[in-house]
Amino acid sequence: MKKVDIAIVGAGIIGLAHAFHAAQAGMSVAVFERSAEAKGASVRNFGMLALNAQAPGEQLISAQKTLTWWQEIAPQAGIELRQSGCMFVARAAEEMALLNEFSHSPAMEKQSAIMVEREDLSRYSPSLRSENIIGAMWSSETWKIDQRQACRKLAVWLKQKYGVEFYFLTDVQNISPPYLITSAGQFNATHTIICSGNDFAALFPDDFQKTGIKNCQLQMMRTYPQPMDWQLGPFIMGGLSMTHYKAFSNCSSLQDLVTMQKERFRSYIKHGIHVIVGQEPDGRVTIGDSHAYGTDLNLPRSEEVDNLILHELSEMMSLPVPRIEERWLGQYAYLPEGYYLKLSPRDGVTAVTQTSGQGMTHGLSISKDVILEITG
Repeated sequence: MKKVDIAIVGAGIIGLAHAFHAAQAGMSVAVFERSAEAKGASVRNFGMLALNAQAPGEQLISAQKTLTWWQEIAPQAGIELRQSGCMFVARAAEEMALLNEFSHSPAMEKQSAIMVEREDLSRYSPSLRSENIIGAMWSSETWKIDQRQACRKLAVWLKQKYGVEFYFLTDVQNISPPYLITSAGQFNATHTIICSGNDFAALFPDDFQKTGIKNCQLQMMRTYPQPMDWQLGPFIMGGLSMTHYKAFSNCSSLQDLVTMQKERFRSYIKHGIHVIVGQEPDGRVTIGDSHAYGTDLNLPRSEEVDNLILHELSEMMSLPVPRIEERWLGQYAYLPEGYYLKLSPRDGVTAVTQTSGQGMTHGLSISKDVILEITG
């Protein structure tokens, strides 16, 4: 029977982050993944590390710590990480008022935020529709990671540098500490960490159910490659993102924007839509997203939702190649409060999941704290 210090269930970014910190601490690590590679939220989202979208305090500190780890790991693992920046565009007076307040708030004292006039928009992103936009706020505090390659390359690097063992296409069927029963045989682990994302019904479902955790389902799209000489520049977001992210929650002008959106964006609010646009290294542009919440989600794609997202996109910008190449659904674990969930369903077992769809932004910080707690 194989014995390891740390067994990790799940090879998404949360699982790999735990593997990194455990291996760095000198522990032997085995990672079990039921698929041939990570296929969940880690690869189905934007690959956005959005420090400027975090609530001040604990969440912002967590994101800053995670960025520091990524800056160390990415060049060693061959993972593309670039400081893309982020631009919130305003098409209504309520949006502009919120951006002005936020840019002068204490939360932005240590972040680089610049208010951008309409005539200067093209300096930051070439395809913004200045006839529809009254102003914007640009921040440098957003990074883009290639989410389609990050988990795969990180796993290879962890194996080569630290000797982390990976068992792909392996299902963990039962955990009875210190033993794990898997489709690859039985293992003995001093401590097991479950990082299975939104698949929290397979192992210790009763413990998860008591927390009130839900699934969040997203609709996402990606275009064909844009011309080689065209660059989107920063991530682009609009007013619906301002009411989605916690960073703006302390602004007094937020309520005016919420009231306006309830009157003018009812269909968007119904489907939990806020539009994010980001460009991949191969030139494709990723567009999203909607948010549907429930305990057992398996909703079909909605053409109405796609059309709403694309309409909002067209109001903000005009892509050289708008044709959609890929459409897909994503899911992540969700709780309305906080940004991650940590459970100890048994002695010697810890379950960790990120609950706001920002595993890339928080994973390396959350996992560091978990490993420190385990090692004492």
